[in-house]
Amino acid sequence: MNWGTKLTIGMMLFMGFIVTLVSLMIKPHKADSLIETDYYERGQAYDRDYNAIHDAKEDQMVPAIKTSEKDLTIVFPNPVTYTIILRNLANADMDRTFKSDSSSTEAIIPRRELKQGAWLLRIGYKSGLKEYLYQDKIKIP
Repeated sequence: MNWGTKLTIGMMLFMGFIVTLVSLMIKPHKADSLIETDYYERGQAYDRDYNAIHDAKEDQMVPAIKTSEKDLTIVFPNPVTYTIILRNLANADMDRTFKSDSSSTEAIIPRRELKQGAWLLRIGYKSGLKEYLYQDKIKIP
């Protein structure tokens, strides 16, 4: 083999390597928890969410969050109906949703439902005719 053949084979191997990397990067990954399945709808509802967060602060309806060794307690200033979404930052399979259709001032989530680590907390709640939203990152000890 002369140097031209070796150069051509080396170029072909390099091009195959690049094509393989590009195809692996383009292929969708099912386990990617950073991408939300409804990101477009959430983007469209951004103004509504922003206003609900602002209204919670203005109306002094921000819940108090307390973590203990037994449970996670969320205390609301007034009786509300709520939906609590807890997203685990490390594993999307551990995400949890808790809902109450009856008005209450407290939500208690047992620790056995939540693993230790960082969680994103999103609470949508309604008091009277007004809807509120609270979002925070919490750490379960």
